[in-house]
Amino acid sequence: MFTKTNSFDDRVNRIQRRRRTRRGGMGFVVHADGVVTAIGRPSSRLRFGFPLKGLLIALTLAVLVKAYLIWFLGVDLYALEVTSLIEGAGYERIAGQIMLPDPISLWMVDRYDAIYAFIQAGMAAGDAG
Repeated sequence: MFTKTNSFDDRVNRIQRRRRTRRGGMGFVVHADGVVTAIGRPSSRLRFGFPLKGLLIALTLAVLVKAYLIWFLGVDLYALEVTSLIEGAGYERIAGQIMLPDPISLWMVDRYDAIYAFIQAGMAAGDAG
């Protein structure tokens, strides 16, 4: 019976240690009289409520999609579509301003061209061989 209790206590301690590391050092102890007390120190790391990581991922995806549209439609047709958005009303103007080509998107268009040329060369080499 002692070994079962000992292994159970070891497991509880291991779980509490893991939780404590996730909470930045904080943990809780339940005493025999039922009182719960906090142990450890709270993390001194600043925590922002704003999801910066999600915003950066969304911005990256938006640039990738915009560059793909420029590459797929061509610069002339894309510029015509953006111009029609800018001449629209309300939200269309905002979308048109966002969809204007920027240096990063144009750089990505060049990368898409290089990738497409690489794939085409690989397919041509596969057909010839």
